Amino acid sequence: MLTPGVQEDDSPPGHRVDVVVEVGGESGAERPMAEILIGAAASCSASLLTHPIEVAKIRIQLQGELQPPVKRKDRTKQPRLVYRNVPQAIYTVARYDGLLAIYRGLLPGLGYQLLANGLRLGIFQIIEDFGFTLDENLEPSIRLSAISGAVSGAVGAFAGSPLFLLKTHMQVYSATASIAVGYQHGFLTARSAFMHIYRTQGLWNGLWRATSSNILRISTGSALQMSTFIGLKTLLNTAVENRERYFFINTVLAAIMSGLISAPPIAMVDVLRARMYAQPSDSMGRGLYYRNIWDCIRKIKRTEGLRGLSKGAGGAFLYTLVTSSITLISWDELKSARRERRHSRDYYIDFGYQ
Repeated sequence: MLTPGVQEDDSPPGHRVDVVVEVGGESGAERPMAEILIGAAASCSASLLTHPIEVAKIRIQLQGELQPPVKRKDRTKQPRLVYRNVPQAIYTVARYDGLLAIYRGLLPGLGYQLLANGLRLGIFQIIEDFGFTLDENLEPSIRLSAISGAVSGAVGAFAGSPLFLLKTHMQVYSATASIAVGYQHGFLTARSAFMHIYRTQGLWNGLWRATSSNILRISTGSALQMSTFIGLKTLLNTAVENRERYFFINTVLAAIMSGLISAPPIAMVDVLRARMYAQPSDSMGRGLYYRNIWDCIRKIKRTEGLRGLSKGAGGAFLYTLVTSSITLISWDELKSARRERRHSRDYYIDFGYQ
């Protein structure tokens, strides 16, 4: 489609007039979808690389669930931990369950990234395009970026919750009893997991259970991630004279620093989400271990101590740092490529005359 427009010219009559013709302009419905697809592509690129880290992370988080810590004098009797750290956990899963096991749950995981983070980043970009993240001086606001990140994150977390549930059940499953941790749901495929949960517990009670923990985790992480990324990138762009020349470098630095800042606070929230999704449930979808997030915190603290709330913190930190950095870099580069593509389709027709 052609969208012509005349560039205003104060020259007297008889002089040249430049007509700007934009080829292939986007309609109102196409633009939000494009933003969502860009966010989805960025998130999936990160998930392909970090899925094994996530498998290791969630198994460490479920190890010793609701079991009291061993006293110092009895530590010689303590059974050897199956999973000690992320590299060792990945090796153990690959050794006993096969190499493909470290990518178990990848398909629902990619589906989750497409839906949840596609919506999260897409909605955030739409909010930003409307100027709702700018302060009264039309400068990027950290506070408004945090609020926008939390809102968009909550929407994405709610929409993608069923896929996160399927992914979690598959990631936890182990065919080797000696390395199995947490409750074993026994699902080998996303389809079998979906059909079983839907038939036995229904749509809302089954597939959308534990959604509140996902909303808490994603909205918190998104608020921290987007506010720090936007704030740091604005700071870096204003610190250099030729911002276009250092665009990619500033994006990389802001993405890594954003991941370093946002990863530690959400480590505890991450273990709560893992416990809420992985637990068994009754026919009504009610958790048999934890009723809600507060009950989960109380029981972990009472049985496992404060260290239980930070279980798998190293894996959560590594996963969040790597995923956040790759996602933000890919997201910014894809947006930049889209802008350049749109600008390359704009051209001037010279109707010059004397």
